[in-house]
Amino acid sequence: MNIVNGIISWNVANIHGLLGNKVEDPEFVKIISPNDIICLQETGCEVSLKGYKSYSDIRKSGKGGGVTTLVRNTILEYCSLEKFTLTADHSMNIVIVKVTDPYTNINTFVLNSYIPPTNSKLKNRTNCSEANFDALQEKISNIKDNSSNELILLGDLNARIGPSPEFQIYDRADEFELFPETGRSSDFMVIPDVAPISQNRNSQDKITNRHKNLLLDLCGSQNLLILNGSTDCDSALIPLL
Repeated sequence: MNIVNGIISWNVANIHGLLGNKVEDPEFVKIISPNDIICLQETGCEVSLKGYKSYSDIRKSGKGGGVTTLVRNTILEYCSLEKFTLTADHSMNIVIVKVTDPYTNINTFVLNSYIPPTNSKLKNRTNCSEANFDALQEKISNIKDNSSNELILLGDLNARIGPSPEFQIYDRADEFELFPETGRSSDFMVIPDVAPISQNRNSQDKITNRHKNLLLDLCGSQNLLILNGSTDCDSALIPLL
């Protein structure tokens, strides 16, 4: 996306926190404002910021949750909101913004999603976690039906996968296997030589939870690479996904 200067994702844990409205905090705005697209999770309400168009998905009942994607006004003509309807079986919040590059006509879909944690009261309905990840996987699959589409999945899926690598990485397309014996559509990821991707994830988070396999199955089936802990700059950082 040559027209987008920066994307940031942040779980704000209620935009109106104990210290006041975060978008009125100069330090918070200083961090997020260099980015053309700002993805916020657990906002609890719609969020607005001067100079940006706001797209929100807020819970109809109950506290917490909610996501907002802010798009800078200067790129609005290249952006549109992608509709995504969830049923009562889902407790996920999601906003999808499509960005069309005017020079290449390539569409990049920016998915901002929040899925409640495994101990959430909202997840007492049977198979709610599975329903959330299944719906997300179906939408991503539909987007990727067009091979020219690109996709970035951001947000807080409350999935902890630990430090182990989720894919075996190759840098040559002719080594790519579409249907390996593991049963996943793709356990092998093609990475360009220029990409700063490490063969060994450097995640500082050693814990896993019940969303681990759901996230790995999603990434495996849709040929997605988890960047947290996989880039050169992550060796001393704690991932937030």
